[in-house]
Amino acid sequence: MNTTNDYCDVLVIGSGMAGMAATFFALTRGLKTIQIGQSCPLQFYSGFFDVMAVHPVKDTTTWENPWDAIVQVCKDIPQHPYAFLTKDQILQAFSAWFEFLEQLNFPYHYIQNQNIAAITPIGSQKLTHAVPKTTWKGISSMMNHQKALLVDIDGLKGFSARQIKETLQNVWPDIETARITFPGTTGEVYANHMANALESSDIQKKLIASIMPRVHRVQCIGFPAILGMHHHQKVCENLEKLLGKPVFEIPTLPPSMPGIRLRNALTHGLSQKGGKLYQKAIDFIEPDGKYGFIAHTSNQKIFAKNIVLASGRFMGKGLIAQRTAIKEPLFDLPVYQPEHRGEWHHKHFFNQEGHGIHQAGICVDQSFRPINPDGKIIYDCLYAAGTILAHNDWMRHKCGAGVAVASAFGSVKHVAV
Repeated sequence: MNTTNDYCDVLVIGSGMAGMAATFFALTRGLKTIQIGQSCPLQFYSGFFDVMAVHPVKDTTTWENPWDAIVQVCKDIPQHPYAFLTKDQILQAFSAWFEFLEQLNFPYHYIQNQNIAAITPIGSQKLTHAVPKTTWKGISSMMNHQKALLVDIDGLKGFSARQIKETLQNVWPDIETARITFPGTTGEVYANHMANALESSDIQKKLIASIMPRVHRVQCIGFPAILGMHHHQKVCENLEKLLGKPVFEIPTLPPSMPGIRLRNALTHGLSQKGGKLYQKAIDFIEPDGKYGFIAHTSNQKIFAKNIVLASGRFMGKGLIAQRTAIKEPLFDLPVYQPEHRGEWHHKHFFNQEGHGIHQAGICVDQSFRPINPDGKIIYDCLYAAGTILAHNDWMRHKCGAGVAVASAFGSVKHVAV
């Protein structure tokens, strides 16, 4: 098999939120950028953009203002990724990111200096900072106590309008539910298949016909996240015209349409900006004194002046859990982790303090370059971003997307070319 050579200023390893954001910020700076990732975890993304909502984790203390929470987290955990950035830098990163998503026809809604209570697939409320605009319409309707119709689909697993109604009855009592069969289907159905089908105006009209008798009694209509794949905004606009009422989405359990839409939009948008995006595995990487690094794949050598490691934790294989230790496979970087494997997990799965393994990751300096335990920089032109960073229990702090975008911005900001 012939091997091809590629050259770039920045090689981004990973195609999750941090990898996509790092690619975006590098391209925005005019840097020749290649992104490589074996798979894209964004399909598991609910669409909620978390900045910071819970701290301390052990007390499950929630915060209305994410910036107040960040200040406290940085005081209590001085090695948290947010601690290496100023508020202005984080705001700059988020502003540029949301503007880019708006250009990709994937607009977000947020309230400055405030977390909002989003509706989950099981009807519980989760504090987050920003949501897709069609999701926001449902949150706004709930806040204004509007009468709503929630639509259930026969055969769709992971979504129950009735359960959502019962769970939200104390905060949103005026909910009706309707269970329908999606046009042209029988048995089990899937969100992505229905989303593709709803790109057709004929399917849209058939869907509307099945709920039209109930529409006159309500002020808004909620659906599971199935309203279009590639032309989501257009599908929603058409449905609103046909119904004469606002429509909104509530995410389903993964794989999630908001995440799949975001993945598709970012892949297209970053390619249009000149990025090269490859879906493949890196076999190994060797430092190169002349150029920087050489990344080897099965059929390609990539010569990179800088690398941003955004390969995630265990799902993205950025970290590998072996029998006695957690390893970083590409550079064999030191991994911050509990001293003994017995300390990885607490005996109680739902322990409020979380598990030691959720703090594991790569320690970095102020410029997001990986460091040894003694604080020495390992490679001058290697940076890390996203969930691979240590001291970052993003699931429990509710800060995953925010840390991903902010640390991607921070790492690319220091790239030397």
